[in-house]
Amino acid sequence: MKSILMKTRLGMMILGTLALAATGAQAGWNPDTYGHDGHAYQQSRMHAQLIEARQARQMERIRSGMHSGRLTRAEFRELMHEQRAIRKMERHFRADGAIDGREFRHLERALDLASRNIRAEKHDRQERYAYQRGPRFN
Repeated sequence: MKSILMKTRLGMMILGTLALAATGAQAGWNPDTYGHDGHAYQQSRMHAQLIEARQARQMERIRSGMHSGRLTRAEFRELMHEQRAIRKMERHFRADGAIDGREFRHLERALDLASRNIRAEKHDRQERYAYQRGPRFN
């Protein structure tokens, strides 16, 4: 009696699995590419592009502050360290293949803080060439 019951249950499970596989194949669902052509993948790409654009603008602001002398060497190093930490965080979030909404908001907050820090350091009246001495190297 137990063996018949086990065979029946096993048969039902196999039929259920086959039915799900057939439905997925008929719908064109491929588990290997799921999400790579859908809304989530497009949104992740958009998030990544926005993050990269903001980082590029911030790097340009830091470089211009360094070249103009408005940032000291210590301020420059500190701001660059902050940018590296943000890039590291982004790589960590991309490790699973996508940046979701929560991760994007986390990166946005980090970039907002970095932007405020860049502005504060560039406008704090500390200059690299405070005594009218020019740069040592052109």
